[in-house]
Amino acid sequence: MQVLVRSVLTTADLAAIRLLDTSFVATSMYHVVARDNGFTLREVPVSPPVRKRYDLTEGVTEGGRPWDLYALAIADDQPAGFMATTYQRWNGRQVVNELHVAPTYRRRGVARELIGIAQVTARENGAREIWLETQNVNVAAVRAYRRLGFTLTGIDTTRYPPPYADEVALFMSAAVPPAPGDPARQPTGGQSADAMGGAGLTDR
Repeated sequence: MQVLVRSVLTTADLAAIRLLDTSFVATSMYHVVARDNGFTLREVPVSPPVRKRYDLTEGVTEGGRPWDLYALAIADDQPAGFMATTYQRWNGRQVVNELHVAPTYRRRGVARELIGIAQVTARENGAREIWLETQNVNVAAVRAYRRLGFTLTGIDTTRYPPPYADEVALFMSAAVPPAPGDPARQPTGGQSADAMGGAGLTDR
């Protein structure tokens, strides 16, 4: 399957992103156990399954868009995925604000193509790492991000207000890879604080 990724430029692109199916069904989640000197995360089954959908209408608007770069993935002449990213100059992070893949195109390389755009943007900005946030109910997202080189670097058990107060924020980061043909560059990135034994992306 050929995937074309382009920067979002048109009103039609924005409309396609707002209509993108971001839903997922989770049959397991990471249960967080607080200890005196940290946290342990353990995958447990969920019954009934958790059904969730991310709303993109607030961040994807005609004016006042909050993120630096919007990327739309096209496959089979259809919108297949979307990513938004922003460079935080103060700490040198390229933040992946949103990354979603339509159900039909999950596990088919679309997320990898979109993360590739974030990597190129990070190098252009001189970022020290790529950083993102997902949730403990999105186990498949954590697994997908790990396949893409991300490691868990932190959690926040009180980040979300009701009705999502029982969810836990998981923060992940990855080194910025060197540009092709530039082996001398030594990328740096967050060190893993992974206690999971073995971040919202909808790429299942």
